[in-house]
Amino acid sequence: MSKLSFLCVGVLGLILTIVSCQSAVSDGAVLKPTGDSITFSLNPKTTVLIRALFSFEDEEGREYLTFQNDEESEILVYDMNTRRHVKTITLDREGANGVGAFSGYYIRSWNEIYIPCMMKSEIDVVNEKGHIWKRLPYSETDQGKRAMPFVAGTRTPLTTINQKIYIPQSPNLSLTDKVMEDSPVTLMLDTATRQLSEFELRFPPVLSSEELSRGTLSVESAYGQCYDGTNFLYSFFFDENLFVVSPDGKMERKVKAKSRYLDRIYADKRVPSDLGDLAKTLCEIPFYGALIYDKYRDVYYRFVYPATEMLPTDKCVDVWLLGRSRFSIIILNKNLEVIGETLFPDNVYASKLFFIRKDGLYLSTSFVKNPNFSDDELTFERIEMIQ
Repeated sequence: MSKLSFLCVGVLGLILTIVSCQSAVSDGAVLKPTGDSITFSLNPKTTVLIRALFSFEDEEGREYLTFQNDEESEILVYDMNTRRHVKTITLDREGANGVGAFSGYYIRSWNEIYIPCMMKSEIDVVNEKGHIWKRLPYSETDQGKRAMPFVAGTRTPLTTINQKIYIPQSPNLSLTDKVMEDSPVTLMLDTATRQLSEFELRFPPVLSSEELSRGTLSVESAYGQCYDGTNFLYSFFFDENLFVVSPDGKMERKVKAKSRYLDRIYADKRVPSDLGDLAKTLCEIPFYGALIYDKYRDVYYRFVYPATEMLPTDKCVDVWLLGRSRFSIIILNKNLEVIGETLFPDNVYASKLFFIRKDGLYLSTSFVKNPNFSDDELTFERIEMIQ
């Protein structure tokens, strides 16, 4: 049994020959696969089921690929140019130096790495040896709301601006009557004053409080978030609009960014009780996904997941954890105008694993249905934007 198959079910419980390209139909900008790829070898205890993945550039301009191991409490660091593993940041789960269970991280420098706790509202700051030198609790907002522990994943990264930390949130079930409408999407922690403020932006009321309490598909309130150096932008999975919020938490505007491949957003509120059926549903229903900013080309990429039919032989858990069989990416300019959309070929890319460099967007081809898939290596193909 492969490492991937062995580990997938447990992960979900806690929460090529290259195929013929389906040519993009676009009136403007297009994302074009180049065939150029980079590969990172994985050790036997590491899989492509990655909780968070980020590129990082140090003070000397060296580039690294970093990601959180799925099984071990550690962050792996590879040199982007040599593709070699250069260090492992190992974190204690228990004890005086324990960070507990965590999912995601943010590297500000090698000696300032932010680790959000999953079981309590606290961020631990560690150095590259994994030693905690600061703990940042954030229990209650200045409006009296309980703060929620969070995941600082690739889709909802932790952001720091000067002395403020911007903390992603999920719907707060303690608000009872109007969970979605009253839950802030992001919190601002001032590390100097320890004041915890709320963004004005709330979750779109896709579900009622009663429906939320009965159980969900886990994606109804999900969103992608990015910071472009001026504002924060949000892409909710079940909303065609993008939302723009200033760093002081004020709502600036919302902009329609509809996909040509998404006629409708999933509206059925039935939740499968079987884990396999749930994974199949998550692989098939239509919705939007991550939103990322490309500072080198001053554009935004919004991921889109059209309705897809899975085969009886498909390992839906694997497919869902790596990013679905079919997806497109909307390209928006600096004014948030749609300038193109590219539909990618089925079963080639793991759309949840990506990063941006000066020479383009990199998408992982380490997808379980890609005929060239190997769970012993992590591969990315360079995608260039053509206008």
